Amino acid sequence: MIDIKGKVADVMGSSQQMPTMSSLNSSSPDDETTSLLRADNMGTKSKSTASSSEITISTLAESPSNDEESQRSDEVMKKKHTWLMPFFVNIFLACASFSIVMPSLSPYLIEVGASMSYLPRAVASYSIGEMIGSVAIGSFYEYTTRTFALGRGPRISMIMSILFGIVGSALYASAGWIDGNRYIAQYFIVAGRFLQGAWTGGQQAIEQAYISAAVEPSKRVEFTATLSTCAVLGFVAGPTIGALLSMIDTTVFGLKIGANNAPGIFILLANFIMMVQTTLFFDGKDDRTGEIVDEADEEEQVDSSSGTSGYKPFNYMGVAVSMFLFYIHYYSFAIQETIITPLSSVLYEWNALEVNLLFSCAGVLSLITSFAVRLLARHVEDRILLVASILIGFIGSAFLMDLPFSPDLPVWRFLAGFSMVTVAFPIGRNVVLGIFGNVLGPVNQGRWMGAMIAISAFPRIVGPFIALGLLELVNWKTWLEFGICACLFFVVFGLVIQYIDLLVPYEDFLDDFEKYVKRNRGNQLQQDVYSPIPSPIIGRSSAIVRKQRVQS
Repeated sequence: MIDIKGKVADVMGSSQQMPTMSSLNSSSPDDETTSLLRADNMGTKSKSTASSSEITISTLAESPSNDEESQRSDEVMKKKHTWLMPFFVNIFLACASFSIVMPSLSPYLIEVGASMSYLPRAVASYSIGEMIGSVAIGSFYEYTTRTFALGRGPRISMIMSILFGIVGSALYASAGWIDGNRYIAQYFIVAGRFLQGAWTGGQQAIEQAYISAAVEPSKRVEFTATLSTCAVLGFVAGPTIGALLSMIDTTVFGLKIGANNAPGIFILLANFIMMVQTTLFFDGKDDRTGEIVDEADEEEQVDSSSGTSGYKPFNYMGVAVSMFLFYIHYYSFAIQETIITPLSSVLYEWNALEVNLLFSCAGVLSLITSFAVRLLARHVEDRILLVASILIGFIGSAFLMDLPFSPDLPVWRFLAGFSMVTVAFPIGRNVVLGIFGNVLGPVNQGRWMGAMIAISAFPRIVGPFIALGLLELVNWKTWLEFGICACLFFVVFGLVIQYIDLLVPYEDFLDDFEKYVKRNRGNQLQQDVYSPIPSPIIGRSSAIVRKQRVQS
């Protein structure tokens, strides 16, 4: 057996956990659908009106936009940024805050007298809070947007999310000021991290739901990648800010501020900045899904000759495939970010400097990839990028397997596999979120985006335990762990190819569905449109009693 503890101790003890890209979740873009974009699209309808049975992979090669549209997109982003700029600030500060805390978390627990066995709870509490916060605040966002006056729902939801961050940061920072009771201090740290997770989870759900409402389908991937680039900048800047904070050792009003609780103070100030600029510059009026629901209830749903009987179908398979693929990408990345540090020390005896350099290069690679996705999304169909992310993830996982290629894992293949998985993650995340918003259609997506963010948080809770357990099971060989990742990518690749015709904007899906009904002269839509997933789309009819909007 390999002496793991001896080899890992040098790296894990001397180097703190590097900030990862897993909270790229915190990025979510927006764009105002302006008259500039409408003028180009008013006379044209979506190209994907062919029957789903007639759509082939070859059609995906068609470019959805030209150079003129790319220039107009940049022009819109520059001129119409009343809500885009607040999102840039929020995303940057949230991602920088995450990368600042992680290196100082272990020393902070030791300072307050907690044992290192408490560290997993402190780490997991953030992801648990992110899961709960994304679903709860996402649902609240949907309710307020459909109930309150135009603009108030998104603003209230975002402010409430930031309030969680303020309270959580205050608890985290004040844990170092509690003397003589380590139990209360460690509970403050765990509770603070939980509330910080709820803040970031809720913020991500709000931002992604807002972009789905404010940006036209063909531009969602592009702007998701744009804001992801801003998130990566936050991750890159975080360690630099953290290094400056580590030099603080002072007392203010009798309260000690040192290297360990200074990150909490910084995050508290960052949340106040986010609160002020959100209140001043974010009006929330680009999300008009509440008005769309009211109008849809008043309209006649579908001509009775089409046989729809007042019902609209729900693309539940497109939703399910998107969610599963999102989970696979996050699972793969969570596994990598957990085991790379101990694995590199065991296999190659790398020191802390070498491991830190590896993760620094990964951050730069993620930044380049996010920027590249933004450009590629203008010229390449979203589903082409989606398939590419799966294939890159599969090949990267295969490269990281030490069997059957060779008894040992060569350094070149380790670096190649690590790089490919690093590239696959931002491509997959940005594209899946864009496609997911398109599949759901023109409805408020607060609950759905909250569920999506929760799915991304779950692998970061169970992933570390699974990854380390599998490595120890086979004496730190990588074939089992990364073999499972490769198999998951292979399975999801088959699913995507099987249902790729369903990963389209809802309007195109509805057109194909109506054509299918007419061709088959079906009149039993209540069976055909049944969805096991509750949806705001399914089951609308003129008989539904409209909820009265609260005007104020």
